[in-house]
Amino acid sequence: MTTTPPPFVDPQLPSLLALLHEQFSAGDDVGQLATLDEIGVERRGLARTLVGALFLGGLDFASRLVACTDGALDQDGRYLALLDAFDKVVTAPPGAPQDHEVQVVEVLVEQFGLAVEAPALLDTVRAEFLITIGPLEDVPEAALTAMRHARWDLALRGFARMQHKLQQETPRNVYGMAAMCLHKLGRYGEAEAWAQRGLGVREALLAIGPVHTEAELLHRWSGRRSPVVSIICPTYNHVRYIESAIRGFLSQDSPYPFEILIHDDASTDGTQRVIRAWQERYPTVIRPVLQSENQYSKGVRPFELLLAKARGQFVAVCEGDDFWVDPGKLRKQVGFLLEHEDFSCSAHNYYHYLETTLTVRPWFQMNRDFTLSQRQLMGLVTLLWLPTLVFRKSFSVMPPERDMAAIGDQFLTSYLGTKGRCMYFATMLGSVRRENEFSIWSPLPSLQKEQMRIKTWSALVRLHERLGNQDAVSDLKAKIAASPLDEAGKAALLDTASTTKHLNLAEA
Repeated sequence: MTTTPPPFVDPQLPSLLALLHEQFSAGDDVGQLATLDEIGVERRGLARTLVGALFLGGLDFASRLVACTDGALDQDGRYLALLDAFDKVVTAPPGAPQDHEVQVVEVLVEQFGLAVEAPALLDTVRAEFLITIGPLEDVPEAALTAMRHARWDLALRGFARMQHKLQQETPRNVYGMAAMCLHKLGRYGEAEAWAQRGLGVREALLAIGPVHTEAELLHRWSGRRSPVVSIICPTYNHVRYIESAIRGFLSQDSPYPFEILIHDDASTDGTQRVIRAWQERYPTVIRPVLQSENQYSKGVRPFELLLAKARGQFVAVCEGDDFWVDPGKLRKQVGFLLEHEDFSCSAHNYYHYLETTLTVRPWFQMNRDFTLSQRQLMGLVTLLWLPTLVFRKSFSVMPPERDMAAIGDQFLTSYLGTKGRCMYFATMLGSVRRENEFSIWSPLPSLQKEQMRIKTWSALVRLHERLGNQDAVSDLKAKIAASPLDEAGKAALLDTASTTKHLNLAEA
């Protein structure tokens, strides 16, 4: 077996190519000519020079360098010349060690001062060749490879090429993945445009009703200012979404006065700018809490912060990346709770919107409403998703066991069961719950999600033991027993929940 010789690069070449890349990007034609002259025709044609350019600036930069050397080549010819250079420098010859390619690229990464791991660079360069000149059937996997290495611009090129070639035959998930790449690049308007194109007629399912002005709302409420309902909306880095949430609130034809409490946890993407603009238009209705430092990282839960500030008799919840689509949502849910004092809460069906595939479907496929008993709520037979929930404000703080729970909506659902039953309007598709890669939950590994569930159920066991709800304790322990998590992991989480050293139960 032969050893892998390190590729020799002229010591001046990395800095010259880096300078040339800057000049190309800046459109400095005079500087480009001087730098090209300094590199010289002979060095410009070397395979390792072309590969260095490829690693520094991608196919676009490297192909421009080829054009400066051989102006007779068309675009495809330049790409093929680069592919040939890449193979000469990187591809393992017969008898080379198994990690030959990585060794070569590691040396080049060091010589060119690149801030990237060699395997990732190999993956993305090959992906760029496939996305640019490879057969169309290889483009999806290449684009996914680019996404795995956070090369959103490169992946977007792949999805754009597919859409250009396939036109009306383009799969919906291509539009969804392109929208995700644009979101990651901060191009939110374009992301929405791609999503809308992919949704087609399904976009009508996500339509929000007309927005009422503040004057129209106050007139509907006959001048009453004291809120009956407090809408609480925690948000963080939701600049692409928060306006839809706010519009859903303001489209409500509720006869019950409401206030909108929006907590932004020091977003870095312009979310606060959007909130301020809407608050200026609705100074009476919208009450923002805009943080300059992230509170969640300090252990503060925005939901509970807003709950403490809520003035209404009822609380409706919707996080900043979800939204409401039924203008009669609050009227129906609050009206029911006003007439049925033994019910602690109400929830409803919703559209589950998976953004990466652009699929939209009702969560429950049923045509009748139903009641959830207190035991069913406490035992989490049905989870009450936040954008569907309205509950009676019989408490302003969560019980101390909440500190031990990892999943807030599950804990809240179970706790509401201690207060009364729930009316579930399965026939009302009142909101849209997005599932995307930008939430805290969706990107987590399956094992971590299951550990968080067990931790939450264990905290709820502790809560219901303290409150004497033995049926709930049995139901939750049965859920824990049925979990695929290993027994040692379950036992450790149950032991943690059983301790009282972190819980101020005396005040509960």
